[in-house]
Amino acid sequence: MTDKIFRDYTQEELDLQYTNLVTDHDRETQQELQARSGVFAEARADEHGLAYGDDPADRFDLYRATGTSNPAIVFAHGGQWQRGNPAATSAWAEAALKHGVSFVAGTFPMIPQVRLPEMVDHVVALVRHVRSNAADYGVDPKRICIAGHSSGAHLAAAALVRLANEGDLDGIVCGLTVSGNYDLRPLMLSYRRDYLKLSDDETMALSPLLVLDKKLPPTMVVHGGDESDEFKRQAANFHAALTKQTETGLHVVPGANHFAVFAGLEDPDSPVWAFLNRYL
Repeated sequence: MTDKIFRDYTQEELDLQYTNLVTDHDRETQQELQARSGVFAEARADEHGLAYGDDPADRFDLYRATGTSNPAIVFAHGGQWQRGNPAATSAWAEAALKHGVSFVAGTFPMIPQVRLPEMVDHVVALVRHVRSNAADYGVDPKRICIAGHSSGAHLAAAALVRLANEGDLDGIVCGLTVSGNYDLRPLMLSYRRDYLKLSDDETMALSPLLVLDKKLPPTMVVHGGDESDEFKRQAANFHAALTKQTETGLHVVPGANHFAVFAGLEDPDSPVWAFLNRYL
């Protein structure tokens, strides 16, 4: 009998739980998302490739809402911590603009150029840069939301937790994490350990669920109804922990896989926007 290595999963089953491109439908929805995001970024981003740090990969695209001091979402893209770009999943910036919210689509150096601890450093640096230079970008430094999707949701959550634990949440009024992993321990039992290369101490320290020492700002957790059981469990556990210390919500996008989940963000009338608008 094949050994179970985590919960009731064999190695093969656990690897599958943490694989997002399994079916033709998965690939099609990813390609559709990237295509419409790329078209929107080209047509609507006011500025491309703005620098927030010294690394050539420290860049962001800016979508300015009408006005001079708007709330802003600082968004970290996904890509298994190894790939991705600011335009790949930014179609939902259109909904942000409809709500008068500016949108900062950030990117950062990735594995293998840097390790995961350094990736979190770069996302924190992006948030601090936007806050410190808010006037240059037409942003209100007192109304910033940190958001991310997939591996970017992990980075967003890790940035939120670090800023909270360091007492540096000034102006960070909410968070949004979409289809992320918040406890890295099962990932380090999966195929992902081969490129994450984290020690046990790093795995704990980089798991937002395990280091919720200080209160976070109100944070919405989102996942797709058709995502894997592990992605659903990760979202439910993170949300449950947040209910003990801050305002939170858990939104499941019906029938959505890991990429179609953006339907819950691109719809300006969705429960996600009802939540965000309470704080931005």
